Amino acid sequence: MDQRSLFALAVAPLLCVAAAVAQVATPVMPKLPPRPHAGVKGITEPDEPEHPTPAATDFHDAKYRLGFHVPAGWNFVRKDGALSNFGVDVRTTNRQLDVRGVASLNYNPYPVSTFSSATFYYSVVPRATAAVCAAQATTSHLKPRPDVHVAGIAFKHGKDEHGAVCTESRDEVFTAMQGKSCLRFDLVVNTFCAQSSGAMEISGSQLSDIDTRLANILGSLKIDGK
Repeated sequence: MDQRSLFALAVAPLLCVAAAVAQVATPVMPKLPPRPHAGVKGITEPDEPEHPTPAATDFHDAKYRLGFHVPAGWNFVRKDGALSNFGVDVRTTNRQLDVRGVASLNYNPYPVSTFSSATFYYSVVPRATAAVCAAQATTSHLKPRPDVHVAGIAFKHGKDEHGAVCTESRDEVFTAMQGKSCLRFDLVVNTFCAQSSGAMEISGSQLSDIDTRLANILGSLKIDGK
């Protein structure tokens, strides 16, 4: 037997093994779900107190027959001047408005941002026409927005933003007639400028979170008999 034959005989078993291995399907490794990114409190997610105070409360105004829910962690008073200054926070106010409820967030969920305060104002024009009431939310510095339905009532809606160097105040205004009176709700978010403070500019998602907290108070509105 020549050398070529001997080589063929030696290699033949190896070729058979290789062919058998090739016929075995390569195992498919399962794809693991991506690991979720941990949120950073105070930046990507709010930094909430473990036990916010004061406790949640339900406000009711017997005179105008309405009420709303104030969450835990919000201070609440029935008149202006203690927690806030309506005339400073709201540049579209007027002397006819009777401030009857003020809720203010008493902690900062985004402490490294330019967030300053969130305030919910409830006020009433005791005697008003529908036209005067609508104008409260849609004239002067206010830019008209689509109407909003809350507690079975259509509210006129407007927004005002202003500041010296940057946007420092945002006010969402909602007005609606209740009998012969005009109900008004101002949802105010105040911030300061990052340029002079070194703080992080409040992000869109952070601002949206604050707006949602204020909107939830308005959304809890209940009108007696409705």
